[in-house]
Amino acid sequence: MFSALKDLIRPSLSAERKTAMALHEAVVRAARQPILYAKGGIPDTPEGRLEAIALHAFLLFRRMSGRSGWDEIGGALSDEIVADLDRSLREMGVGDMSIGKKVKKLARTFFGRFDSYWGAVNGSDGADELPEALRKAGFMGSEQVEPERLAAMTAYFDAQSKHLFTVSETDVLGGRVKFTSPDPWFSELEDIALGPQED
Repeated sequence: MFSALKDLIRPSLSAERKTAMALHEAVVRAARQPILYAKGGIPDTPEGRLEAIALHAFLLFRRMSGRSGWDEIGGALSDEIVADLDRSLREMGVGDMSIGKKVKKLARTFFGRFDSYWGAVNGSDGADELPEALRKAGFMGSEQVEPERLAAMTAYFDAQSKHLFTVSETDVLGGRVKFTSPDPWFSELEDIALGPQED
C-alpha cells in the first residue's frame, strides 16, 4: 500500500527519461576516472570535470548521430545534462536569482564543445585539429600541457570513439553503455601531483 501511495505522489519516469539517466550516469562515471586528472592532465576543478563530461557525452552523441530513435533519447539526455548543471550550481550555493543565467552560460559552453569536436573529427573548414580542440577544451586552453599528455588524450578520444561503435544501437537506446578503461593510454605518464622524480 505504501508503494502504491508513493506512485501516486511521484509519477513514474518515462522510458526515455530512465534511459537518459542511465546514459548520463555512464558518461559521468567515465569522466570521473581519477587517472584522467592525475595523469591525463585534465584540471581537477569544477570546470575541468565539466569538460571531461562534455568530452564523453560528445562521443556518445557522435556514436548515435542520425540513428533511429536517438532524437528522443538524445533530447532527454540533453535535458538531464542541463538539469545536472542546475543541481550542481545549487549545491555550490548559487542563488535562485542568478542560477538561470549561469545554467544557460554553462550549457552554451558545454554543447559548444560538441561543435568544436565535431568540426575536428570531420576536418571541417576552419575547425581546429583534434589535438588543438582537446587542448582548448579538456586542458582549459593551457599552453603548458606536455605533448605526451595531449597525445595520450587524443589517442584516448579515438579509442573511446572506436569502442562506442562496437556497442550496439539497441544497447545504447536501452541505456546499457560502458566506456572502456583509460588506463592503457595514461598509465605510463608521470603523476601530475608528483611530476618527474629526481634520482
